[in-house]
Amino acid sequence: DLQTLAERLLEGKKGAIVAIEPSTGEVLCMASAPTYDPRTMIGRDRGKNHMLLEKDPKRPLLNRAIMGTYPPGSTFKITQALTGLQEGSIDTHIAFPCHHGFNYKGLHVGCHGHASPINLVPAIGTSCNSYFCWNLFRLLSNKRKYGSVQKAMTVWKDYMVRMGYGYKLGIDLPGEKRGMIPNAQYYDKAYKGSWNGLTVISIAIGQGEVTATPLQICNLAATVANRGYFYTPHVVHAIQNGSIDPIYRTKHYTGVDRRWYEYCVAGMRKAVLDGTCRAANLPGYEVCGKTGTAQNRGHDHSVFMGFAPMSNPRIAVSVYVENGGFGNVYGVPIGALIMEQYLNGHLSKSSEIKAQHFQNMHIKYGD
Repeated sequence: DLQTLAERLLEGKKGAIVAIEPSTGEVLCMASAPTYDPRTMIGRDRGKNHMLLEKDPKRPLLNRAIMGTYPPGSTFKITQALTGLQEGSIDTHIAFPCHHGFNYKGLHVGCHGHASPINLVPAIGTSCNSYFCWNLFRLLSNKRKYGSVQKAMTVWKDYMVRMGYGYKLGIDLPGEKRGMIPNAQYYDKAYKGSWNGLTVISIAIGQGEVTATPLQICNLAATVANRGYFYTPHVVHAIQNGSIDPIYRTKHYTGVDRRWYEYCVAGMRKAVLDGTCRAANLPGYEVCGKTGTAQNRGHDHSVFMGFAPMSNPRIAVSVYVENGGFGNVYGVPIGALIMEQYLNGHLSKSSEIKAQHFQNMHIKYGD
């Protein structure tokens, strides 16, 4: 059972797993950890037990899948690629240098070692920070096209919103959070009107002021799987003697041409074949994926989003493990197990051993 597996894989961790059927927007599983035993919410002690849960520093009442707002990390690079391609700040051939990072006018954003210069598809596959910093810098610095950095930023934000960020998607559950996509007014206030593309460069790689829920990250994977549209995510499968609200049957298009999505799909496939998502390889299926390692005050968060199969996708998934380190430590292998369970209906013997391993891997938190 997919839901049971997701809950097992999050034992001893803080975070969330979400899976969506791209062709309908139906939520296939949604797990949040830590959680609590619902049996404590019945009987004469339920009030006292609820108060104890509310005071618990681990926040077990928080459904992190829709209420947790986190830096999306490098999963966000897909939105940047699509925006850059549609707006013309990059094309599929242009290559940028990466000598262990983005370096310009004294600003340095680090990156790991890989081939340089690098163009779009391998930049997605290796998750090159420099490439996506150059992309955003060129977009926000194009005064000939936009007139000012403020107008360029407004265009940028509009794309993010159309891709499902910065607002509540409208899932049929209470408490969903909107996340954060900054706008020009935000930066005008923060920097007293004196800012440019370099000032905000960290948003290019899903850091800085940008935050998202695991649901929004999974929804992006579903959007890429559909090559440019998504359905409002929903948990209700059917209503007896009734019909589901038409809002859950409506396609939401992002305003980015389908052809540009194909290059992002190719990059996400490359990430699984020989890039940062190799642990997501699944025999018999062409899996596409993107890692994220989201920086924060403590240990980095481990993030993954992906979908499979590449053609006619049946599942999109996101994994977010707080303080789990690199995306390929927890995010990728956990995401692969979720996809395998759904696509095959069971785990292989070796995958079940792997699932038990992750179930028993507990992260030490300070609270």
